[in-house]
Amino acid sequence: MLSFFISADWSKLPGKRCVYVADLCNRRLTRPLEPPGRWSLASMLALARTLPGRVLIGVDVGMGVPHGFWQLVLAGCEGSLPENFVQWLGSIDPDGGFFETAAHPGQWSVHRPWFAVRKGSGGLTSFTGKTGDNLHRRLATATTAKPIFAVSGIPGSVGSGTREIWRELVPMLKEPRDFAVWPFEGDAEFGHPEHGILLAETYPGLAYGAVLADDLPTARLVIAKRNDAQRIAACKRLAAANWVRESRVELPNLEPARASEDDFDALFTAAAVLRCAVESLPIVFPRWIDDKVEGSMLLAGPVDPARKAIRFQAAIR
Repeated sequence: MLSFFISADWSKLPGKRCVYVADLCNRRLTRPLEPPGRWSLASMLALARTLPGRVLIGVDVGMGVPHGFWQLVLAGCEGSLPENFVQWLGSIDPDGGFFETAAHPGQWSVHRPWFAVRKGSGGLTSFTGKTGDNLHRRLATATTAKPIFAVSGIPGSVGSGTREIWRELVPMLKEPRDFAVWPFEGDAEFGHPEHGILLAETYPGLAYGAVLADDLPTARLVIAKRNDAQRIAACKRLAAANWVRESRVELPNLEPARASEDDFDALFTAAAVLRCAVESLPIVFPRWIDDKVEGSMLLAGPVDPARKAIRFQAAIR
């Protein structure tokens, strides 16, 4: 069983990255000191190695690709076909142009998938139209997440943060390692049989409902995290939540989460996974897992992406 969950709110800018730790056995949330040079995948793995037992690391970046993109990958393979996303990612040449940005649709390919959305009508669809699924994974469509490869030009894009963590991850996958990547390797509840650390994808939009709902499973809760009043109100509800009080969960100082959307997302995701642990709920339901291509998101199931989302303002009236 898992002992710790490390929750990271990620960004291409190291100064906007934030990490919280959930001690699942002792029901405690903490905000560890930021390492020299700010948070990176390497420093999160170093933190995980100091924790006893199995550790799950959750980062709000994409871990998986859309099926339409995957078909293009397979069609372009000259040798043996990759078995899954992790095997394909580990085969990428990090110096071969894969991480460069396609400025216009003619530059885009599976060998250069990251793109900047141009201003004006059709700027996004000129790229997403490259595949039948519009470069959207099933869960991304359900949660209204943005296309995984969009690095700029649309609000809420996660492509730039995803690209930065993949830059670190690709070389690591080519060497012997002490971590696995979920759901392609290992199980979100029990870890990996050979590795004590598991790396997974999170989506903060699923965490809000998991933390603040009276009962689980529940629908997504939409919080305007850039709004100071909504962050403050949500933190107040967290501190007063029945599951926090009844399970005697130890919360950290909530002031950073009240003041910063980065802290807010990292804290709420850590709290959501901790709630699943104390209430003996699966962190994710099997119907939302594709362990070959698209991957998954922690908390999909305890918060059902298929249900109509509720706005936080309406929920607190």
